[in-house]
Amino acid sequence: MMGDLKKRASFARVVNYVNNPKKARLIDSKDVRLDNNATIARSMQGQADDKPGRKLKTPVYHISLDFAHEDTSKLTDALMVEIAREYMRRMGIVNTQYIVCRHTDREHQHLHIVANRVDNDGKTVSDSNDNKRNVKVCKTLTREYGLHFSKGKMNVKRDRLRGKDKVKYQIHDAIKAALSHCNSWSDLCDRLAKQGIGVKFKYDRSKGKIIGISFTKGEISFSGSRIDRSMSFYKLDRLFGSRIAEGMEWQPRVPGNGFGGRTQPTRQIVASDNHTAETFIGRPLSAGVEADGNGGSPAESGSNIVQVTIGTLMELCLQPHQAKVSSGGSGGGNESGWGDNDNEKDRLKPKRRRR
Repeated sequence: MMGDLKKRASFARVVNYVNNPKKARLIDSKDVRLDNNATIARSMQGQADDKPGRKLKTPVYHISLDFAHEDTSKLTDALMVEIAREYMRRMGIVNTQYIVCRHTDREHQHLHIVANRVDNDGKTVSDSNDNKRNVKVCKTLTREYGLHFSKGKMNVKRDRLRGKDKVKYQIHDAIKAALSHCNSWSDLCDRLAKQGIGVKFKYDRSKGKIIGISFTKGEISFSGSRIDRSMSFYKLDRLFGSRIAEGMEWQPRVPGNGFGGRTQPTRQIVASDNHTAETFIGRPLSAGVEADGNGGSPAESGSNIVQVTIGTLMELCLQPHQAKVSSGGSGGGNESGWGDNDNEKDRLKPKRRRR
């Protein structure tokens, strides 16, 4: 058994997906009105809105528990309900509203839980280390209930997949195949671009650091960790040794390196031996766009989270000893590096003393 745990903002959107009568049936619930999906969502949203003090931006717990194909014969609705309740108890998701739906749209058996992160007493259900606890609880329950551990994505029958699941596995297989030939992020982005897969980095402008990654094919996007835990930004970045391109090391933007505050540098082309930033697909999004669990969605006004492509990311990469940077404008052949932009020159000028 494997669990996927996410926090979301909209009860209505998650409930409509989880309790879709075409592919699911409701097998358990607590403290919610069950007239229809709208009343389920309203009752949950109402409890979240009644929370004293500061409201939660993501009051929804959306959890999917996936079971191995070998366990199909023993997975009755009653057993699934028991496992779901025990999972929530061990995760500390207690004294709160929830629904449990069994899905039938895939070959392997799985269920979805929608739970309110604001409990019946108006307190917040703790999410401390919830992703680590999720893995531990799933492993423990798998052993205790005599279930099978997943054999991994390689055993999934690709020809039976449809829609988003099909695209998700296409991206997964493309990344896995490319990794053995890649030494840097630019290598990976280049190879994926040739297969029509775009790569965008979730970048926090206020902290000057990357906090996530998403992969896009056609109109469908997934965060790296949603495709596979081994494909999150942090795990891939560790694999590449934090290299953006061969010989170029990523350093977070900090005050004093010429890119302080919220101002980003003008667009430039950073060339290495084998790559040019502009060859990678995926357009930079505006400052009002950020990544959600499945790709891009409008951010709140004033948000510091943006999505950037590898080209923009390379502009933010500090590499004073090797890479040569040429201006993207009509200025021509100046190749003296980052120190030659106007902001840097102004910063280095001696300041006059005031009398």
